[in-house]
Amino acid sequence: MNIQIKMKLHLDMKFRSVVSVSRSLRQFSSSGKFDFTDLTSPHTWYPVARRKKHNVVLHVGPTNSGKTYHALKQLESSSSGLYCGPLRLLAWEVAKKLNKAKVPCDLITGQEREEVEGAKHKSVTVEMADLRSDYQCAVVDEIQMVGCKTRGFSFTRALLGIPADELHLCGDPAAVPLIQQILKVTGDSVEVQYYDRLSPLVPSKVPLGSFSNIQRGDCIVTFSRREIYRLKKEIESQGKHLCSVVYGSLPPETRTRQLPALSILNFIQKSDSFLSHCQLSFVSLLKPFLSFVLHCYVSRSGAN
Repeated sequence: MNIQIKMKLHLDMKFRSVVSVSRSLRQFSSSGKFDFTDLTSPHTWYPVARRKKHNVVLHVGPTNSGKTYHALKQLESSSSGLYCGPLRLLAWEVAKKLNKAKVPCDLITGQEREEVEGAKHKSVTVEMADLRSDYQCAVVDEIQMVGCKTRGFSFTRALLGIPADELHLCGDPAAVPLIQQILKVTGDSVEVQYYDRLSPLVPSKVPLGSFSNIQRGDCIVTFSRREIYRLKKEIESQGKHLCSVVYGSLPPETRTRQLPALSILNFIQKSDSFLSHCQLSFVSLLKPFLSFVLHCYVSRSGAN
């Protein structure tokens, strides 16, 4: 009996707490600011961003079309800026490029934080975007993920909440109508720039066959961490190549050691030279339901 009474008291306290929070939110929203409980007008949740009119530029086109390159050039030439990417590897790559170009840039992801003295630029995974600071320029990469069921909220938050004078959105042309519809209520100007692929993507007429046929720079894609390391061992046992291993959940310090040799996600999504001259082979075309990241590795010759 005592247990039942305690459970009833516990549930009653929980209910009262929820009611109290709800009342507090409504009292605050009725004070003339905004209603936290109104889910129909998400653009009003970001008052800092709404104080300024944004110039939004959509850079859309297929992979290897230069859309992200042009957006990043604008970011590099700005006095302050923010890059938001869907992957830690992409955030790492942009931070490295900006710092190499003598543009101090912080790297902030869910796993790491590398601050550079005097930096007015940040390269982050989209969930880590700082919506409290003003930027001259911001870039949101792979903006078509605004329609993703699991991560779409993060891209919507960045789209509506980043207080930047210029907002450059890079992604697939199919996302243009959705972005335009979302931004109708903000009053921001929207410009769409279309890009064509810079080099052809040619399907191979024959499969790779034996792993003895791989060449330097080739990429092997599989969707299992166990399979990655099994294939790495198999390829290296032939004595012709060493393999760099990169996948989403690789520890940051290990990933950083792998990337200077070959960044697999960089090559797949960004590098013109890889897509022009190297072979991409899929061990499997079926991605397991519970797998959240793309597991890849790159083979390279030599033992350096």
